[in-house]
Amino acid sequence: MNNSTKVICLLTLFSLFFSCKQKQVNHVKTNEKTALNCQYSFDESKTKVFWVAYKTTDKLKVVGHFVEFTTNRTNEQFSSLEEMVNGIKFTINTSTSISNDFVRDMNLKDYFFQLFTDNFEINGSLAEMNEGSVTAHLDVLGLDKQIDLLYSLEENVLKMKGTLSLEEIGAIKAYQSIQEKCIHLHKGNDGISKTWDEVDVIIEVPILKDCK
Repeated sequence: MNNSTKVICLLTLFSLFFSCKQKQVNHVKTNEKTALNCQYSFDESKTKVFWVAYKTTDKLKVVGHFVEFTTNRTNEQFSSLEEMVNGIKFTINTSTSISNDFVRDMNLKDYFFQLFTDNFEINGSLAEMNEGSVTAHLDVLGLDKQIDLLYSLEENVLKMKGTLSLEEIGAIKAYQSIQEKCIHLHKGNDGISKTWDEVDVIIEVPILKDCK
């Protein structure tokens, strides 16, 4: 093969390679453009609001969730996840808290939730999503209490998690009440009864995404 033929072959290969790369770039840009046209929504009936409390010196977990959780945006469509979340208002019916223990659930209803919620309702809203976190505003007996939630989006499920202090949100009376009621139930192997002041809040929202 002479030099002229080699040059022609190299130019042909280079042209084919560049053409393939150009098609790949265009394909990526097309996907990005399509993603911008997605509509986001959620179904609140599939949204889970969990609470995680702790007892005994060893800090054993007690997990439950609220069955009734409503918002002012369910089944509506939004052009972005931020638009869907920012400013959303919600209501939690605390009397629907379940933890797979009937006695515990009744104790929580009568000796805890009844003491810091009005008609067993927690009303609140979410502020703007900002760099992986969002602030939740809770109305606790007429007072605005704030909780910082970290969020992530994994496999089309928006997960938000934060930790609150019962004393700081104005639930100290309720905390003392449930601590006294469960003084024997919260006793560990060391003989010490302890109810922790901190409670984790975990929210899982399956996101529906419609892209055209």
